[in-house]
Amino acid sequence: MKRWMMMAVLAGSLFLPGSAVAAPVTIDVTGGDVRAVLLAVARMGSLPLIVDDSVTGTVTAHLTGEGEEVLRLVAAARGIHIERHGAVFVALAADTRAENRRVHTYHVRYGDPEELAHAANLSLTGEGKRAIVSKNNEEKGNEGSDSDTQRRVLVDRATNTLLFYGTESEALSVREIISALDHAPKQVSLEARVVAVSKQAAKELGIDWSWSSLPQYPRVQRNSAGGWQVSERNAGTGGTSAPGIIRFGRGSEGLPYEFYYSAAIRALITDGRAKMLARPNITTVQGHEALINIGAEVPVPRTATSNNVTTTGIEYREAGIILRYTPRITEDGNIVARVHTEVSTPVYVDELKAYRFQKRSADTTVRLRNGETMVIGGLIDSDESRSLAKIPFLGDLPVLGAFFRSVRTSKTETELMIFLTAHVLDEG
Repeated sequence: MKRWMMMAVLAGSLFLPGSAVAAPVTIDVTGGDVRAVLLAVARMGSLPLIVDDSVTGTVTAHLTGEGEEVLRLVAAARGIHIERHGAVFVALAADTRAENRRVHTYHVRYGDPEELAHAANLSLTGEGKRAIVSKNNEEKGNEGSDSDTQRRVLVDRATNTLLFYGTESEALSVREIISALDHAPKQVSLEARVVAVSKQAAKELGIDWSWSSLPQYPRVQRNSAGGWQVSERNAGTGGTSAPGIIRFGRGSEGLPYEFYYSAAIRALITDGRAKMLARPNITTVQGHEALINIGAEVPVPRTATSNNVTTTGIEYREAGIILRYTPRITEDGNIVARVHTEVSTPVYVDELKAYRFQKRSADTTVRLRNGETMVIGGLIDSDESRSLAKIPFLGDLPVLGAFFRSVRTSKTETELMIFLTAHVLDEG
């Protein structure tokens, strides 16, 4: 097997007043694959290059010069023709009918240029190989191939354009594929309502926890007039919240939030049995993750020892509620969503003089109608408070003061409920 070695040295640039001299390219290669050599020269010289499948063989060269000059000299040594189309160079065998091929461009409007380039390569070569051109036309790499030799599509990030080399029939096929994929993605508006509700009031809301294999609460059905009505209430002992368990539910029978829960929560807030903690809104395109982070950063002391010297610093950790919502819109207008819920609660430990974090998380994938409400529950929060009542002066006396003061301890439990309502936005 022939062994070959290639060395490439890129010398520094010489800057003159009012002009700049490109850095020379030096190659020293013996029996190297001509495709690899051409691509290496193009990379060093920052030249966007497409190598046709017709280019094969090996080459031996030792020379220094400007990038384009070295590229053309190496190509000429193997009878390879170099064409230039704008800023893009194309290398193809001399016996290839170049008059039937040219560089075609496609300006990407909505889609991911890299994914569209992958699809274009599938059409042109039957293989998912792609290359990327950065703002300075520097080649970044490929995907789907262990070789640099089969690329026919480039992505120009600076102009958000695809560059591909081929015949008119190939270009027509590629454009049909890209046009079918390059369309405005549908958007989903996600509204989250984070409500702290007393445990008894949480029962009265009547969430259908069927996604958690728990009994339903009230059944809500459409009446003869096409509206919604509550047909029965069934509190059910199995529907109580279990500490440490995140539950997923929905409005009973797909009940719209605006019809029932909005009014019910407002009534509970008025009665003092619920509190609206947050009401964020976020919009995302289908297939992309929407992130809602409701919380704060908690200072955590950190100590480090180096060379018998101990230093103490402060590190901030996020605590609160993290929601990750990735929607996908089906053909019938429904929403299939992947939901990740994470709750982190800091607990101060006196013995350690530091915080300990309690973390709970859960994942689910649900299918909802447009506008249907999803409910996340099971987030129990206990609050214990102590109040002191005493008679002035007498309550402060040692020993006897205990007879003139009293301490009352109260404990309240609330359930944190998150209502997620997603709407598919009109394309217009």
